[in-house]
Amino acid sequence: MPRNCTNLALTSHGIDPAAYADMATMTTTTLAAALALSIFAGCDAGDTVGPRGGVVTSADGRVTLDIPAGALTDEVAITIEVLDDAPHGAIGTAYAIEPAGVSLLAPASLTYDLAADADDRSFELAGLDLNDLLLISDKAGRWQPLADRDVDQDAQLVSASVLYFSNCAVTSR
Repeated sequence: MPRNCTNLALTSHGIDPAAYADMATMTTTTLAAALALSIFAGCDAGDTVGPRGGVVTSADGRVTLDIPAGALTDEVAITIEVLDDAPHGAIGTAYAIEPAGVSLLAPASLTYDLAADADDRSFELAGLDLNDLLLISDKAGRWQPLADRDVDQDAQLVSASVLYFSNCAVTSR
């Protein structure tokens, strides 16, 4: 299970910061209050992505979700959190993309960066052929490989398309 994390959206006069064309128009007090509440809650507030699309990255920089324009009809606060329990056979850390179950109208690109943190060796790549790595996702309690995965051996990236938010991990064939 991911850490219990509440998405907080504190803005001046209740307006979503994504609505501001220039983030500089927000007051320092508002930003400080939002940051303080995020720290108090023990998590990031999440990135709000809507019809224009956007990119959300896990706090450790290992997982990125690139949502294209038109994939969402409404603004959604999205977080990518470390899962406490990885599925059997997972290589490295598993993640929860929240809110789980949100469907996309167009595929988003999910990328797992195997080289994001050289100091974090939560998994060992020695002896593995990167072409054998798969991105898997959890749908209704069943882990399944994502069909169109792509491996960039030089950059040590594994990516695939997703049509819904769920848990994800890397495994080997």
